[in-house]
Amino acid sequence: MTLFTHRNPEMKLEMERTGLVLVDMQNEFLSEIGGYYQMIADRLESEHVHDHLEQLLISAKASGIHVLHSPHYFYPTDGQWVAPAGAMADYLGGIGFCLRKDALSLEDFAGSRADFPDRYRKYLQDGQTANTSPHKYYSSEANDLVLQLRMRRIDKVIMAGPVGNLCLEGHMRDLIDRGFEVAMVRDAVAGAVNDEGDGYEAAMTNYRFMANAVWTTEETVKRIDALTSPPSHPR
Repeated sequence: MTLFTHRNPEMKLEMERTGLVLVDMQNEFLSEIGGYYQMIADRLESEHVHDHLEQLLISAKASGIHVLHSPHYFYPTDGQWVAPAGAMADYLGGIGFCLRKDALSLEDFAGSRADFPDRYRKYLQDGQTANTSPHKYYSSEANDLVLQLRMRRIDKVIMAGPVGNLCLEGHMRDLIDRGFEVAMVRDAVAGAVNDEGDGYEAAMTNYRFMANAVWTTEETVKRIDALTSPPSHPR
């Protein structure tokens, strides 16, 4: 078997065309009260995902690039679905995954599994972050993320979030298919393990095949910070 090894092509960020897209920044995935959290807790810790997500947010906010967040919400009326949802979706539907009481009400939302962790609230609810309409499955096909990016003339996207091999990868595939350049932040990502293998490792494999760049948080922050740094001139 021939091992296919390669480096991702260099992706150049540009101030007016670059945005940070985060997926599923919710208690369901990032807090001990979340049902999904239990499946990815070890990887969240080993990759220092909490710290890295905050570092990305701090850098993006300081630079002034747009931040967009794609949340995962379900409402009681979604229980009217009768079509099969697939293995993971069927399981999560039975545990009240990302459940809100109503699409038009925030009753009992604060502190719920669908809410934001307090650590990130000041970034996600600062009046500048675009929290998109919810996605229902893995990808952004059913929400308005692509519209929100297009209307801001953003076509270079930095992506991170807790569920690297499912929702985050689904969003990545959607954006690449629609002509966006996408850089994935490899240590601001987690994934669960099942008897077939490690979801995190699966995500890293696919990122290397498909993304325009795969960076660490440190590399990403340096690139974002450079967008607002004055050019150096030789003396």
